[in-house]
Amino acid sequence: MNSNSFIGQIDLMALIAAQYTVVDGQECIVIPVNANPAIYMSQTRSGQPKAMLDVFIRETSNNQYGNTHFVKANVGKANRERFGISKDELGKYSPIIGNIRPYDTPAPQKKVETSVDEDDDLPPDTFKGF
Repeated sequence: MNSNSFIGQIDLMALIAAQYTVVDGQECIVIPVNANPAIYMSQTRSGQPKAMLDVFIRETSNNQYGNTHFVKANVGKANRERFGISKDELGKYSPIIGNIRPYDTPAPQKKVETSVDEDDDLPPDTFKGF
């Protein structure tokens, strides 16, 4: 097992006010940035917009589906202050959005070479010569 790799799912619809819609025949998810203080907008060096979602990942135990960690939207202190979010309200803005578990990479199978003696394929009690 490679414990540095994880696999799981993130439920984007768990974010506040997320909506499913169809635009120009394409299925879309609309996530209001202003309603989700864990999301912040920035730009790449080339000027392309980036939407970043801060996450918090915590280990869990005894999950019935084999997940070892849960993922929450993370609202840092600066955004809590900026949006006026009290510690009591934090849970509303930090929903659990997914679960992950270590990704088990199957070990490469070694090719086992077997040699068969020419006489081994004969039925039992068959004369095999001198």
